[in-house]
Amino acid sequence: MDLARYAACHRQWIAGQEAGLAELVAAAASAAAGRTTDEELSAVVERCMRGYEEYATSRRAMAREDGAPFFAPPWCTAFENAVLWLGGCRPSLTVRLLYSLSGEGLEAHIEELLSGRGRGEGGVVSGSTGMGLLGITPAQLDQINGLHHRTLREEGLLTDRLATLQEDIADRPLLPIIRERERAAAAAAAALTARHGGANSNGFPGRLEAGGSSGGVDAEVDGAMESYRAGLAKLLEEADELRLSTARALATQILTPRQAVEMLVAGKQLHLSVRDWSRRQEREQNARLPRASTSTSSGANP
Repeated sequence: MDLARYAACHRQWIAGQEAGLAELVAAAASAAAGRTTDEELSAVVERCMRGYEEYATSRRAMAREDGAPFFAPPWCTAFENAVLWLGGCRPSLTVRLLYSLSGEGLEAHIEELLSGRGRGEGGVVSGSTGMGLLGITPAQLDQINGLHHRTLREEGLLTDRLATLQEDIADRPLLPIIRERERAAAAAAAALTARHGGANSNGFPGRLEAGGSSGGVDAEVDGAMESYRAGLAKLLEEADELRLSTARALATQILTPRQAVEMLVAGKQLHLSVRDWSRRQEREQNARLPRASTSTSSGANP
């Protein structure tokens, strides 16, 4: 595994995020001024979605070598890692961001829709007036709510599978393998002690020599860890697919091109803002460490 290659892929992705944000912001400004058609906005949205898909393809290829680094990537800050879900953002966060972006005007209608008061005969959403800052219509809100529930359900299934995978590696087969390794080491040490009159060939009582008889056990441990890595890679791939399908459903099936641009702008801004803020915090904390150390030393030695 070449972590430098993983980190380089991430840096390229961040550069793409920044370039994509600039393009989306320019497109939103042109749309607001009436200088951009829906077809042009759709093309911008599609380029953004292709960027997500290409990054997911690169991650999938690397994860098949070793998926573990993506679950706590060393190229991210501790804060970024603390908010990761299966190697990335929660897909449902995209829907929640859309709710937030639409503002209080939309929130006032959510309860009405969910309670059925906003529906006409036959359960059909009534009215076509847009709500909130993005102009979300009741029909769109109904689709967004359905997507949100489906996404939450899929998230729950993937989270449960990760928990099962972690339990399996701690229970079976890894724990019995560790116990067998301990027994093999103890038996080898006892044999050496008996053979050398209380000391092994290195002159240390009961110490296991290098190249002992635990090779078979080591192979089993390696097999168990490889199985765990493969499980992580599969989960990352499915989580990325859910992230992509949720974003694509919103951007190309539910929202208008202009609404999709605004949603994608907010998503990229959130991602880059969290990244920049957490890096600034880390730099400030690291800068304070030498001063704190010096202060402590001065206090201890007046």
